[in-house]
Amino acid sequence: MSELQLAFLSIIGLGIIALAVAYVLEIKSFNKTGNEKYNFLRFFPFELNRYKRDQSSSYIYPILQAFGTLCIATASLFFALQVFYKGGASTIGFILFAISFITALAFNILTFIKLSNYQLHLIFAVILVCLNLLSLICGLFFLPNNNYYFVNTSSQGTQITIFIVFFLLLIFEAILMFNPAYKRWNKMVKVDAETFNRPKFNYLAMLEWGNLLIYILNLIPVALVMFL
Repeated sequence: MSELQLAFLSIIGLGIIALAVAYVLEIKSFNKTGNEKYNFLRFFPFELNRYKRDQSSSYIYPILQAFGTLCIATASLFFALQVFYKGGASTIGFILFAISFITALAFNILTFIKLSNYQLHLIFAVILVCLNLLSLICGLFFLPNNNYYFVNTSSQGTQITIFIVFFLLLIFEAILMFNPAYKRWNKMVKVDAETFNRPKFNYLAMLEWGNLLIYILNLIPVALVMFL
C-alpha cells in the first residue's frame, strides 16, 4: 500500500469520525430544547446547527463539520495525486477533486441558511444536488472506461462493479430528486413561526441529508479504482 493510498483511507476515516462526533453532539443538544427528538427524515441540517455567534463554545460544531467534509474532499485530492504519480488521467482526477471541494463548501453554507430565507436555501439545495449529479455522471463515464487509465489497469469485474455502484447512487439521487412531495415541501413547514407542522417524511430535509450521504458514498467507486 502506497503512502497516498494509506492517506486516502485515513482521511476518509477521520472525516467520518469528525462528522459523527459533530452530529451526535448536536443531536444531544437539539433533543434537550423541546419535546421532539431530532429525525433526519423530518428536520433540516440548518436546524441541527448549534452555532451561536455569542457563544464561543458553539464554534466547535461548524468547525467539526467543515473539517469532516474537507477531509472527504481531501480524499479525492489524494486520489488525483495518486493518478498523477501513476501517469494516469490526472486532469479528470483533479476535476473530481474540484467538484468534491465545491460540494463540501455548498453543504456547509446550506447548514447556515434558514428556511425563512427559502429562496436562497433552495438555491443552495439545488446547487448541492447538481454538484453531486455532476460528480456521479463524471465518475460513471470516466472511471470504468477502458479508454482512460488511472491507477491500475482495472479488470472487467472491477469496471462492472464501479459502474454498478455509480448507477445505484444515481438511482438513489433520482429517488431523492423526483419525490412527488416536492410540490408541497414549502407548505409542510410554517416559516417564521415557532410551531412547525410537517409530515412524518419531509422531502427537502431528506434531499439535503441524502445528498450528504451520496457525497460520502461517492468515494466507494473511487476507492475501487484506487486499490484494485
